[in-house]
Amino acid sequence: MSIVKKKRHVSKKNKKAWRKYCDIQDVEDFLDDQRLEERLGKFETKPDSELFVFDTTGEESKNDENEEKKPIITLKYQRRMRLTETPKCFDVLLPNSKVPDPVVKRNHVKPVGSKPTALSKISHKKKLEKGIYEKKIMMNKKNRKIALERKKKSKQKTQNFNLDLWGQDTPEVKGIPETLCEEFISPEAQIHNVLPEKRFRVKPPPPKKLMTKSAVETPHPGISYNPSYQEHQDLLQKVVEREQKLIKKEKHLERVTTRMFSKVSAQDKENQWKSEMSVGLLESEPSKLKPSNPDEDTDNEYRAINPPVKNKKKDHKARRKQKERLAEMERLKREKINKKKISDIYRLRKLKSVIEKTESKQVKEREQRAKKRALKEEIQPPTLSSSKIPLPEPDFVEPSALTGDLRNVECKGTGNLLRERYESLQRRGALAGAKVMMKKKKKIKSYFKPGHKVTDQDVQNYLAKIEQ
Repeated sequence: MSIVKKKRHVSKKNKKAWRKYCDIQDVEDFLDDQRLEERLGKFETKPDSELFVFDTTGEESKNDENEEKKPIITLKYQRRMRLTETPKCFDVLLPNSKVPDPVVKRNHVKPVGSKPTALSKISHKKKLEKGIYEKKIMMNKKNRKIALERKKKSKQKTQNFNLDLWGQDTPEVKGIPETLCEEFISPEAQIHNVLPEKRFRVKPPPPKKLMTKSAVETPHPGISYNPSYQEHQDLLQKVVEREQKLIKKEKHLERVTTRMFSKVSAQDKENQWKSEMSVGLLESEPSKLKPSNPDEDTDNEYRAINPPVKNKKKDHKARRKQKERLAEMERLKREKINKKKISDIYRLRKLKSVIEKTESKQVKEREQRAKKRALKEEIQPPTLSSSKIPLPEPDFVEPSALTGDLRNVECKGTGNLLRERYESLQRRGALAGAKVMMKKKKKIKSYFKPGHKVTDQDVQNYLAKIEQ
């Protein structure tokens, strides 16, 4: 027995209620069928051969025949058959609707830029006349030839057989651990695990011109035990210039550090703070508030210090004079500008000659600087580090210490031989320039932990240790 549901009575005064409680399933089914017929076509228009099939054999006999006559198709043949089929990824692009195209004939529109304009024809003709296209063809041929030569050079095998496989180029010698010397570990990983003191260093570029410098530089003749007056004075002048530079540097550091801040004692600081904080509190200035003449009787009325200002209007004469004065000032200003223009015109020749002189002077100075720079780059050793190479300090003997003979010469240890040789190697480019790095000792802070076992002697020892 079918159960009949009780019909519900609901309000349908809003559009939302109509959508919620109205059953429109039959209308949607009809529209779906109509769209399907539009895509696949109507059944009335299709022939019977497409809709019906004559079955002359039974199901069992048909299955037996198919099993017996079924050919064996290889996988290779199946793949070849699929080549002619349309891929499934292009099924979306194919039309699957039976609805005919409403616009049968369509005009072909050429894309923008395909049709040459009058301006493009003129520019094309000019380029042909100048031979720009021919130059481009020649450049392309040249570039292809250069690229082909580079490719051939990269493919050429090295014919150098001087490499020693068991020599100094083995990974173990360069600091790579033996556990990482395998073909499966990349060279980046091997280098990453090398100790810092054995890490590979980038080879610096060699100088443009190799200069062989002597190991021991020839000293200045003014250092001799019996120098000539001119040589000694020349050395003295160099020492004075070096000392002046050092003094100037020290003064500059003192000026920008110590002398920038003024020293104030504690008492002056406290007095200054008191005077700043007590401004307007201790005493006022009653003289400004009191009248100038104390004998006059005051009736306690407020009177301004400055007299009142009257709004006096200018008459026609004053305004005319003012306009004439402004016009005269403008005329004088214009005359001055015009005179300056005329004088500048007459000064053009002089200005031109001055500019030419300065330009020629600048060109000469530029050439001189370039020559000096080129000479310096040829002579100077390779830069092995960012720190500067120290210059040798002049060994100067005072005139009072000069004796004139070897018997009375006083031997004084003014320098360190090891340090001198080390700096000489740096100047010649054999070693990298370095700075003296002084390690600061950490101050260990000691604490005293009192307890019931601490004696007076322990306390005295701790206090003596702190005072040290």
